Amino acid sequence: MSAIIREPIATPVLVVERGILESNLREMADLAAARGVELWPHAKTHRMPALASLQLEHGAAGLCVAKLGEAEGFADAGARRMLVAYPVVGDDKARRALALAERIDLTLGTDSLEGATALARVFADAGRRARVMLAVDTGLGREGVLPRDAPALAARLAGLDGLELVGLYTHEGSAYAAADPADLERRARAAAESMVAVAERMRAAGIPLEHVSLGCSASARAVLDVPGVTQVRPGIYAVNDLGQIALGVATEATTAIRVVATVVSRAAADRGCLDAGSKALGADLLLASAYRDEFPGYGLVVGHPGWVIEKLSEEHGWLRWTSEDEPTPLPVGERVEIIPTHACVAFAALRRATVVEDGRAVGTWDALGPGSSE
Repeated sequence: MSAIIREPIATPVLVVERGILESNLREMADLAAARGVELWPHAKTHRMPALASLQLEHGAAGLCVAKLGEAEGFADAGARRMLVAYPVVGDDKARRALALAERIDLTLGTDSLEGATALARVFADAGRRARVMLAVDTGLGREGVLPRDAPALAARLAGLDGLELVGLYTHEGSAYAAADPADLERRARAAAESMVAVAERMRAAGIPLEHVSLGCSASARAVLDVPGVTQVRPGIYAVNDLGQIALGVATEATTAIRVVATVVSRAAADRGCLDAGSKALGADLLLASAYRDEFPGYGLVVGHPGWVIEKLSEEHGWLRWTSEDEPTPLPVGERVEIIPTHACVAFAALRRATVVEDGRAVGTWDALGPGSSE
């Protein structure tokens, strides 16, 4: 694939190609709308109000975020419907949530009686009810109650004054360990079917649930086809990254993001250094080890097969030649484009994106400011 920016630019820099981005936004919005499922993009991927506004303009029903600080930042920028898909715990967070709920349509995440009780108490004291969704673990082993335990906890939450239980949500991140596309499909459908089954048990017990929400870019297309799913919350789909390419749900042509870097050292024919290290690329390898032979290193160096970013220091990307052939030219001063392994950490590391159209820089987008990660 040809370079997405064709003019000089200071490096390291995060670049987003607007045409590819908007095509990705339209595709996912159209897929969700065709199945009657709401699209709530996970804006923690980029944390950029300008990009979030584009997602809303292209049919998103609201924004998903990870932290209250993100929700406050996006609210300040004009967003009016948000889901905090993360356990909100403690009276201090509950008071902030109450203040935010007076400004926007807000739904909060919980997975414990302790967290929910604090929310209920603060909202009840103000004569309000907190809209909450219960997190369910569908295999990742992170936050969320086990499916078998969800109905009992839901019954206790439904009895709390100051609380309205409106749905279930999960991050079916175990999909990223899939060995191949068929395994990805199987994992995605299993997670969605488990969530729908849990919701049906709760409804049968008299707990009205409005939403069954799934959240993972790799599995979003698969779970859309499972009857009973009402929401999807993909994040990386907007720009894609090497992880999505490896799993077969994206290509270089549908990946809108690049970290542009400069070769700053070629001390030997088979090695060199870039000016993009962990502070620009993050430090993630592919989650699924099955793909690391095909996509080794810390990102894909576009248009330079054989060259791999083998290691990262804070400010250095360690280039190594991995082919049996003679190393191809990559002289000091040459600019290269890297598809990062994980888009979220590249956005978090660099915090500003240069927007590109037809190979030219046309503007910049900034991330939310300090406090948004709280």
